[in-house]
Amino acid sequence: MQEGGGNHINNGEGQHTGRKGHAALWLVLVVVWLAFIWGHSLVPGAASRGESSRVMVVLRPVFQAAGVTSTHTMTFVIRKTAHFLEYLVLGLVCGKARTELMGQGRRSCFPASKARTWQMSSGELRLVLLTVVVGCVAPVVDETIQVFVPGRSRQLRDVIIDLCGVLVGTVIAAALRGARAGRDS
Repeated sequence: MQEGGGNHINNGEGQHTGRKGHAALWLVLVVVWLAFIWGHSLVPGAASRGESSRVMVVLRPVFQAAGVTSTHTMTFVIRKTAHFLEYLVLGLVCGKARTELMGQGRRSCFPASKARTWQMSSGELRLVLLTVVVGCVAPVVDETIQVFVPGRSRQLRDVIIDLCGVLVGTVIAAALRGARAGRDS
């Protein structure tokens, strides 16, 4: 039986198999993205610098138009931006997975009304905490992996950049969820 014109099928027990499928897909995407991030950490230093150099060749005109001519500065910006973007995507994917696990109909965190209430069930709170734990532990694991890779090192600055990326991605995911909740109501 279809409900609300969507793809969610009621299995007779009040469970929506379409919702479970979406949640499982997003959880798989979280794991795949973490594997992508950590896979990059396993790349030896020389190969990683080579990747950055190839990106720099493509972006050099943009840097030069902005007045940046130092190869060192270009490489630094490219490498740190890559860190930020990898973790921004992780924040987005974790945020979407959390939304799917909580159920789109549950809008208590971002209600459409003007009076913002921040009430969460214990299950929702656990999902938020899980997102925070993944967002905080992943960068530490990432930098720890690099200790064991030739030509790589662990840098606190990168952990901070990664945490900022996760935070921005999570905030964007929450804002999109809130906007959708407001539009749907």
